[in-house]
Amino acid sequence: MKLKVRLLSLLLAICLSGCVAKSSISNDATQPPVTEAPATSLSATTSPTTQPEETRVKETEPPETAPPTRKPSPIEPANDDFVRVRDYIPNIFFELAYATEDNFTGQKIYEFTEPWLRYGTVKKLILVQEDLRGRELYLKIWDAFRPTAAQFKLWDVYPDSTYVANPVTGFSSHSRGNTIDVTLVDGDGQEITMPTGFDDFSHLADRDYSDCPKEAAENALLLEEAMKKHGFKPYSGEWWHFTDSDRYPVEKDFSPTMEAWYYADCKEYINLRTAPSSSSDAITQIPVNEEFQVLAWHGDFAYVDYQGLRGYVLRFYIKQS
Repeated sequence: MKLKVRLLSLLLAICLSGCVAKSSISNDATQPPVTEAPATSLSATTSPTTQPEETRVKETEPPETAPPTRKPSPIEPANDDFVRVRDYIPNIFFELAYATEDNFTGQKIYEFTEPWLRYGTVKKLILVQEDLRGRELYLKIWDAFRPTAAQFKLWDVYPDSTYVANPVTGFSSHSRGNTIDVTLVDGDGQEITMPTGFDDFSHLADRDYSDCPKEAAENALLLEEAMKKHGFKPYSGEWWHFTDSDRYPVEKDFSPTMEAWYYADCKEYINLRTAPSSSSDAITQIPVNEEFQVLAWHGDFAYVDYQGLRGYVLRFYIKQS
């Protein structure tokens, strides 16, 4: 009898425990059922992914299988790279005379309105500007990099080798990107007294300041000393003309342009590269239809600004917005 009672009690306990377990599961409505991920074979995870033909990049070299990581900040240029000056010296003044008709030729020589120079030259100008700020003075640029096409045009409208370099026999040092025509201004951008204005071809423009008013001579000497201190060589015939002591070759392909918006006209993306070459490193990739600003042209490439990153893209795969 006692054995029957024990067996009956045991069966009752098992039934009750099963009901509790079932009740606790059915009431947990916020928890989704757990499912196991399907097993993946080793060959599927280790074999290279082949990109379908229809998704290939519309470029001349095979595309990368994955975009490189985007840099958090622009990459510092090499010394011989061309850069827009105000990107590195925001408080510099400029008024490019040859971008207007207000110059000795009476004609516009080039279309762009921003000064460009080699990065190595710009780094020296930064030091000059810092020195001058202590006197509450600033640099103002009248001319900087001059494309070779602009030099030919300048010669065409004023073929006098006394004042203009004949590009047939040799280009101006401006076409090297390390030469600048510059003056001094106050904090409001007003030019201070100098021996002459820009492109004055009289004897007053040379560096013999004995025939100039004292104030003009002192200001010209101040500019000259600041430029020489940081590695610039003055030209004896023009008080405004200085050339970086670091020499660069004449640049025949690079040409700044008026900024304009373009977009990637491709199947998937185009590479933004560190140099105008399809073999140069990719900085990032610009997806199809994404917009960016074209700042200059360099042969088959465009120099662009894409979300703060500067680099080169093939110009065949971009269109103006």
